[in-house]
Amino acid sequence: MTMDALLVAARGAPASWVFVNEVQSAAGDIDAALSDEDWATCVEACRSTLRAAAYCRLVLAGYRGRCPEGALDLCLALADGSGGAIGGGLTGGSGGAIGGGLTGGGPEGRLLRELPPSWQADRAGAEAAAARVRAAVADLERELPIKMPVIRTAEGFFPSVRIGADLERLRAQLGLPPIDWMTWVL
Repeated sequence: MTMDALLVAARGAPASWVFVNEVQSAAGDIDAALSDEDWATCVEACRSTLRAAAYCRLVLAGYRGRCPEGALDLCLALADGSGGAIGGGLTGGSGGAIGGGLTGGGPEGRLLRELPPSWQADRAGAEAAAARVRAAVADLERELPIKMPVIRTAEGFFPSVRIGADLERLRAQLGLPPIDWMTWVL
């Protein structure tokens, strides 16, 4: 597969950082809640993970900036999972329309609607939700052009720092500004 260096640097690098900072950290809470047998928290962690995954998908599609309050939730509520763009072109951030960037029918909106209410969650519902969310996260990670290591490990986060330095050099060579770490956060 051939990759365009500019596309990887401009979209792939920020999306990969959103993945490790937002998606990985939220997904880690799923397993912690399951091990504690805290079914309600597990479902809420699934919800947070899906929101983070949807935002990561937006960044991968070219969206830059933070989503205005409620805009991501509105986009996800309007998603029909049919493969078309969602959100009807809500504007915000420096990347243009929010909904216009979430194309390809990402599963996050549908999966969010399928989650049980957290206050009604039981073991079976929490485990089923966790399995579906893990599969969606794995699918998203396969779509990213850069495979990042798990950022939070007992050994530290040094592999991610090294990759980050390499990505910053690539961005500089392509005339892109350094990544503003506060731009791509939920």
